[in-house]
Formats: sequence, structure tokens, C-alpha cells
Amino acid sequence: MDRFEISILRSYYGALLTDRQNEMLRLRYDEDMSLGEIAEEFSVSRQTVQDTILKGEKHLVLADGALGLIDKDTSVKRELEKVKRLAATGTSEEIIAAVNNILEIMEG
Repeated sequence: MDRFEISILRSYYGALLTDRQNEMLRLRYDEDMSLGEIAEEFSVSRQTVQDTILKGEKHLVLADGALGLIDKDTSVKRELEKVKRLAATGTSEEIIAAVNNILEIMEG
């Protein structure tokens, strides 16, 4: 998993991690710190940092698998863009259908 994916997952699910996991992931992926630098920062071994980061990544992936907020958010944004286009040129039926799609995405 690349740094961009982890950063997105953290933005959605970071609150589900421990403070330590979240901070180590932030330092690793957002600040581009090495395992050794993070280990120094926390006064732990590089292995502990690696284990903590891997466990945090696993929790983020599991949370997204269970909740699917990223896909829902992307789908809602796509439908909102559709509503925006339809507001200028579409019929009221098309707009209502797009709004109903948004509601279904949010409820599902």
C-alpha cells in the first residue's frame, strides 16, 4: 500500500487507531521519516515501530472494508456533480433521480 492510500485511510479512519499508531503512521507517511527516526522519537526499537505501523495499516484497511466510507464519499461526490450539471440543463425528474441515488448511497 502506498503512502497516498495510507494518508487517505488515516483521514477517514485515523480516530479508530491508538494515538501511538496514528502518530507513527503520520510520521512515516506524511512526514517521510525513517523507521529509525521514528524509533528515536518514541524511544523504542525499529522493530516496534514497524510492528506498530503494520498493525495500524491493518486496522485502517479492515475499517474501510467494514465501513466503506471512502467509496461512499466518492460516489456521493460524483452524484452531486451530476446534480450540478442537471440543474443547468436537466429535467426535474433527472435531478430527483440523482438526489435519490445520493440518498441510497448514504443509507447503504
